[in-house]
Amino acid sequence: MTRQEQQEYLNKGFSKDQVEEIKLGLEEGLDIEPYEDKGFFALQMREIRLGLMKELPVEIYARKDFDWFQMEQIRLGLEEGLNVRLYAYPKVAFDTMRQIRLALADGINLVKYTSLPAGVLRELRKAIKAGVDLAPYIEDRYDAEQLEQIRVSLERNINIQPYITNELRGSAIEQIRLGLERGLNVKQYAGLQYEWRQMREIRRGMEHQVNFSLYLNPLYDWQQMREIRLGLEDGLDVTSYKSLMYPATDMSVKRAYLAAGIVDVQPQGVSNGKPIAYNNFELKVTPDQMIAYFQLTGSRTGVTRSVIMNALEEKGIVKGIDENIINKILTDRAGNQPQEIAKGCKSEPGPDGYYEYFFKTEVNRQPKVLEDGSLDYKDIEWFEQVRKGQRLALYHPAETGPAGYNIFGVEFPKVKGKELNILTGKGFYIEQDGHTYVSNVDGIVELKGNKLEVSNLLTLGDLTAYMGDTKFDGNVHVKGSIGNGCTIIAKGDIIVDGFVEAARLEAGGNIILRKGVNAQGKGLIKADGNIEGSFFENANIKAKGNIKTSYCLKCDVESENTIEVSGRHGSLLGGNTYARMLITVNEAGNDTGVKTHVKVGVSNEVIKRKIIINNEIKKVVKELASLDAAYDELAALYPPEAREDNDMFKKIDTVRFAKKEIKRKLEEELAIVEGLIDEAKEAKIEMKGAVYEGVTAEINGKKWMATGRDIGLTLVDDEDGIKILK
Repeated sequence: MTRQEQQEYLNKGFSKDQVEEIKLGLEEGLDIEPYEDKGFFALQMREIRLGLMKELPVEIYARKDFDWFQMEQIRLGLEEGLNVRLYAYPKVAFDTMRQIRLALADGINLVKYTSLPAGVLRELRKAIKAGVDLAPYIEDRYDAEQLEQIRVSLERNINIQPYITNELRGSAIEQIRLGLERGLNVKQYAGLQYEWRQMREIRRGMEHQVNFSLYLNPLYDWQQMREIRLGLEDGLDVTSYKSLMYPATDMSVKRAYLAAGIVDVQPQGVSNGKPIAYNNFELKVTPDQMIAYFQLTGSRTGVTRSVIMNALEEKGIVKGIDENIINKILTDRAGNQPQEIAKGCKSEPGPDGYYEYFFKTEVNRQPKVLEDGSLDYKDIEWFEQVRKGQRLALYHPAETGPAGYNIFGVEFPKVKGKELNILTGKGFYIEQDGHTYVSNVDGIVELKGNKLEVSNLLTLGDLTAYMGDTKFDGNVHVKGSIGNGCTIIAKGDIIVDGFVEAARLEAGGNIILRKGVNAQGKGLIKADGNIEGSFFENANIKAKGNIKTSYCLKCDVESENTIEVSGRHGSLLGGNTYARMLITVNEAGNDTGVKTHVKVGVSNEVIKRKIIINNEIKKVVKELASLDAAYDELAALYPPEAREDNDMFKKIDTVRFAKKEIKRKLEEELAIVEGLIDEAKEAKIEMKGAVYEGVTAEINGKKWMATGRDIGLTLVDDEDGIKILK
């Protein structure tokens, strides 16, 4: 398109952005007739042009009564092969169109619900997809923010219904949900008398096991509640500042004073820390009233025990008097130097709260290392079983320590030790005492930090293909062997005591094969965690965690972290082995030259993802440029006071914000991917024993090939290729 042709369009009243869209269409060899109309905004032209590029039936949406946001949703639906005529009506808002489109892509038809707000449609779509029923709550007119929390509760099997009404805001319902997830008695705060931040402070008090009843009063604002809670967590006696008369700022100051052991009581006659003179000595009290100093100012003659004690008593100093210092003064060993004759004592916190557990909190998950360096998984501990009704833990609350005092006998509040947070997790309940944790299922128990979990355990014997597939929402323990054609899919761990043949094992946790696997080139062993076994033969093995074995023959092995083939006779022979960071083997290949490929470093998937992200960022940047141009165009047409009532202006402003958020998230993901690529520069391959011809290695795309027998090689990435360290 020549400059003259562009000028002709400008002369006809087209804007520069419109001319640019026409130019782009012509350059792409498109028939621009469907949008060669100055009645279209440039962004509308763009949507029609993008549809023409994909050879879509743009006549469905190439109309002026569709704004470009609606056009985009129709175009995307056409690209996805959806029946867009179900929602391609000008009266259907673009955000409603979007939810209908996303639902149709999931095989869900929400067309009959177009009268609902888009946010409600979004939650309905997600609920149907998750298999939960939101309909009763929609009928009760809960809004999108409320429905989101209800949906999450239903998906997590949390019975939130008895505690909520549609008068509670979504943020308040969230606090109720979080409390129920942690096993708290939410009846204490689930009501309209508390706003969500007050609910949060009460919930946190429950979680931290402090006496939250001291601030369980809707007349406190949430900042006051917070100050009282923080004081309780520090073991302080908050009664001195928990009055409603104190604003949160005053409470904060008083809490800091208490934490420092400072009290407001000041005995009469001793107020400014100045020395109090007697005939030939003086007493001085520190401003914090914690130490009294005695100092001779003249001859020791006449200074007796009774004189000193009378002086102390006269000034009200009655606690912490040091008899040894008095003796030192009376025997003239003190001289004229100030002596600490009395000293107060700060309150000391009592013992902290602690949990007593009635199961092994740590099990030995490490295989036995045999004399030859190989791994024996026969006696490995992996879990501890518990029965329904079994006591799991008992919480012993923190206790108060001894009260402190100053030298005038003023006693400080006692200080409790630190309370521990409640245990969260699943598979147990807390008895009415609030301290005893009891299993409510038969299964295996595990403590991960502050999270206690009792997971279902399915125990099986020998498995054969005619028994059918096994899918279990928990852990699976196979005490026998697994034959050809068997399938086990578990959300937890899979532990197999016997041999595994050509089977499919998939675990959301770890997989432990005590004896090993010979899969005859079939099946799959896949885990989101680690995979360990005595030996792997002719198997396809993939783990997001680490992979460890004593012997690996003709396998395809893939780890997103490290692979270790240990033992003096630990051999990696044949197949393809990939780990993101480290492969450690004893012997690689054999003297017959079997092809053995090992690879570490950045994966092809990561590189592809980087390319995709960069392309998506470029696309969003281009879209933002168009949006900014449209925004500026409308801003020039309407004064600021008129923009609030302009639907198109508000839509563009909203979408600009959304696109900027998408760009930010893409840039964050790009940073993570680039971090993985940088990290992969440290990847290496360690071959401690013999390395034979036939072994090929690859590090971050750089290749190396063994040309003869060698011993003890470490391969690392180098600017010029792969560097070999002996």
